[in-house]
Amino acid sequence: MSDEIILKGIKSECIIGINDYERKNKQKVVVDITIFHDFMNLNDDIEKTINYSEVYKFIKKFISRSNYNLIETLGDDLAKKIIEKFNIKKIRIELFKPSVYEKDETVSIKLERESK
Repeated sequence: MSDEIILKGIKSECIIGINDYERKNKQKVVVDITIFHDFMNLNDDIEKTINYSEVYKFIKKFISRSNYNLIETLGDDLAKKIIEKFNIKKIRIELFKPSVYEKDETVSIKLERESK
C-alpha cells in the first residue's frame, strides 16, 4: 500500500525525560506521522478514509496528558493508541524532543507499527 496521509510538525507538551529538571516541567515534543491507507474507491466519502483532523486532535490530547521517562515509550504507546482508535493498518511516527540540547539541536525517534 503506497497511499499515505502525512501530518508534520504537530506540537504538544508533556513530562518527558529521566533527569530531575525534565520531570518538573513540561517540554515540547513535535510529531511527524504517516498513516498508510488505501485511497482507492473512497468516492469522496470521509467515512471511507482516515479523518486526519481527528487524528491531529487525538495526538495533541494524548501527548499533553502524557508522563514518560523515555521518548521511545511515548512513541510506541502513541502508535498503538492511534492504530487502535482509528483502525489503522500501518503507521510511521517520528517524535522529536527539541529541548534536549542547544538551540536548533534535537533528538528524535522513528518507528513503524502495524495492526495485529
